Amino acid sequence: MAMSATLKRVFFLAAVVLAALVVVDATQVMHRPTGYKDAPRKFATGAAETKVIHKRASGKVQAAYFTNWGIYGANFQPTNINPSPLTHILYSFADVSADSGTISLTDSYADEQKHFDGDSWDEPGNNLYGCLKQLYLLKLSHRNLKVLLSIGGWTYSQAGHFNFVTDASKRATFVSGAVSLIENYGFDGIDIDFEYPNSDALASGFASLLTELRTAFTNLQKQKGDAQPYLLTAAVPAGSDNYQWLKMSTMDAALDFWNLMAYDYAGSWLTFADNQANVYGGTRTNVSTDKAVKYYTSHGATAGKINLGIPVYGRAFEDTTGIGATYNGIGPGTIEAGIYSYKVLPLAGATIFENLTDITSYSYDASKGELVSYDTPHIASLKAQYTQSNGLAGSMFWDLSTDKTGSDSLVGTTAGVYGSLDQTPNHINYPNSKWDNIRNNMGGSSSSTTVKPTSTTSSTSTPTGGSGSCSSVSAWSASAVYTGGQKATYNGHLWTASWWTEGDTPGGAAGVWVDNGAC
Repeated sequence: MAMSATLKRVFFLAAVVLAALVVVDATQVMHRPTGYKDAPRKFATGAAETKVIHKRASGKVQAAYFTNWGIYGANFQPTNINPSPLTHILYSFADVSADSGTISLTDSYADEQKHFDGDSWDEPGNNLYGCLKQLYLLKLSHRNLKVLLSIGGWTYSQAGHFNFVTDASKRATFVSGAVSLIENYGFDGIDIDFEYPNSDALASGFASLLTELRTAFTNLQKQKGDAQPYLLTAAVPAGSDNYQWLKMSTMDAALDFWNLMAYDYAGSWLTFADNQANVYGGTRTNVSTDKAVKYYTSHGATAGKINLGIPVYGRAFEDTTGIGATYNGIGPGTIEAGIYSYKVLPLAGATIFENLTDITSYSYDASKGELVSYDTPHIASLKAQYTQSNGLAGSMFWDLSTDKTGSDSLVGTTAGVYGSLDQTPNHINYPNSKWDNIRNNMGGSSSSTTVKPTSTTSSTSTPTGGSGSCSSVSAWSASAVYTGGQKATYNGHLWTASWWTEGDTPGGAAGVWVDNGAC
């Protein structure tokens, strides 16, 4: 009997360990659902109180994934994006061939063909349409907004599409393709979501790929005479069984940002309900964001390059009595089972619980036994404060289509905490693009071909000597640098710059200047 009891304890401990190992395999949320073209399921939504955290000044990153399948069932278009609280958009996902290392876009209609309001059906030339044109237009109107192509994701990674990284010639094909995609589609760089390099050979190959991409991007910058580098980022795991393989020092030298997937710590793969994005704690799952951050920074990752991921969705557990308890089922979800878009949470009848020790939140409906682990605006605010106090780069969000608007927006909430966001200019100089409208900046002026670093240098042009509101304002100069709020006169009108600009003509396609009326 004593031996039997001992064996039972051994089996129990083994089960707990296995559960902890399984949980970190969890960012499969970053994939295209099978029913992505279906309309989202509708649910009655409850009301929640938003608690306000005061703004703090810093130049932080606000990066968010935009999915090309989101234009279908979710009906979230590029035109629905609020660019103001964003600094980077990660357009997902492109695929890669394991056999050759060739990168390919995954939906020609969404990426290149769909016509939006204002798009012509009969304009001459070889022109880009679809989501990628709309994102380029956002770049022209918001010069601090960088757009990266994200390659990979859960589905393609799990299918072995990144196995090519162990072959130097296939890596070279990937690098060449990445540069071509940047030049053709007007991207500011590449994001790679490889889930996961779980062997020494794959981890070494992945680090080599990033190093080779960095070299190619640096060469591209020099060849074009661009002042700003082309960006290289990677979505990386928060679970130890996956991040333990990463060659962090080598990767850090190549990367601009680590996009830490600090979510999916709990879900249908567990036998108990738990928090899916806890900053601290994690005693049952052996996963926490703070543990991951400490590991990364102690093994070669620069803290100032880490973007802390925030889920814009919830993980559901049905027929449960609460956190740590067993459950039976995960519910229908909004688009796919077990996952509810943040915009529909909390569900009607649920009560919100916030744990300020672990920095977690969830909703629970006692009458249904339904628990949904998700981040409230208050918790997102505390995560932004954690980002600031630990010297991290900023926040990353999966994904834009599921956020709320107004004061309940998680993206807007963290931006409000940061106050000052990254103002590094994007790229709008692509003279070798295969698309005519990318080469000519959507028909705008071609004078603004080289984007220079953010500067506070003021205009030194001569005052116009006009009257009224223009009497002491300098005339606009193509060679002068203007920052947001600075004024200039042009063609008899007073203009105010909305953000950093040089060479963008007032009234031009870039949209940086606001016309304040005639002098």
